[in-house]
Amino acid sequence: MGTGGTASMTIYTGTQPTDADTAPSGTSGTVLCTITGIGWGGSNGTRGATCGTVSFGTSVGYAGTGIYDGTAGWARMVTVGTGFTGSAATFRIDGDCGVAATCSFVIDNASIAVDSVVTVLTCPISAG
Repeated sequence: MGTGGTASMTIYTGTQPTDADTAPSGTSGTVLCTITGIGWGGSNGTRGATCGTVSFGTSVGYAGTGIYDGTAGWARMVTVGTGFTGSAATFRIDGDCGVAATCSFVIDNASIAVDSVVTVLTCPISAG
């Protein structure tokens, strides 16, 4: 499993929706940052893992720029699967987002400001 660099992760304020097919809305829908070009499929320390936690070792993680001021609450990762078409081609993963190691998406700073750099540090995703 891998994304081939097609994944993007959008960080939002508030609480995540009930499932990854529900559009963000209201106070849980403010976009703070979008990080694009995310890919995994290598070994740990080289931006990824075939299965398990995507960690970036000593290399720089994926980064984006803050577009709104706020506190990260959750994130949605979206990618297009190779060999799939139509609605089956889009895969979404939602999870809590913050600085705690227990978060689904661990970033370097949960307080995001306009024009600040936001870096993804780890992302525990498993192929089931």
